[in-house]
Amino acid sequence: MTIRTILIAGFVCCTMPQAVQAGMPSVGLTEIASLRLQSISFFLMVLLVSAFVFKLLWNLLAKDFPKLPVLSYKGALAGTVLWGLMFLFVLTMISGARELLTPGAWEKTGRTYQLTDSEAEELGTPEELLEARRKQLGELRSALFMHVATHQGKYPKNADDATFAEEFWFQPGDLRVKYGYVIGDKKTAPAEPLAFEQAVYDDDQQLVLFTDGAIKVLPLKEAQEVLNGK
Repeated sequence: MTIRTILIAGFVCCTMPQAVQAGMPSVGLTEIASLRLQSISFFLMVLLVSAFVFKLLWNLLAKDFPKLPVLSYKGALAGTVLWGLMFLFVLTMISGARELLTPGAWEKTGRTYQLTDSEAEELGTPEELLEARRKQLGELRSALFMHVATHQGKYPKNADDATFAEEFWFQPGDLRVKYGYVIGDKKTAPAEPLAFEQAVYDDDQQLVLFTDGAIKVLPLKEAQEVLNGK
């Protein structure tokens, strides 16, 4: 009867829309304190109900497995708390491992965490963005030249035929846009366009990689004229 009385009293307290006023003076709570008290009450109510449901399910299972002991409500409550602490420990370990593997990649937003926009912060000013674009296109150039060195001096016919990782084909930025690739026979002299940026940046310039390894920054109109020639 005691456990049933506690459950009924807790349910009534959690569902009452207004506080009951008696003849004794009451202490007024601030809004924050009231919200915290409601959260604690709700948590305790969920804990008690979960333990009661756990007891029912365990004892129902024990009917088919005689070796299982009959579980009391105190044992069910202790088991529920123990399982909750174990899951909390596992989640804490996962969060710690995530932070160790990607330090500084997560930032707290309210009660949750989200990935920081680190790439946008690193690119920053237009000059830093242009330098990052040069660097990324330079890495693609190195990968293409390595392909040439291992394939009898021939460039890949298209991006899918390249022997290096697909990540080299992506331009810097959040849009995950791939570089354009000029299909056809590549010659080292005279130099011809080999790969080029897609015009997704807010400036009037486009980077073009030539077969001789030169990376040129061209105005959009001039870059289109050079590429249209191909």
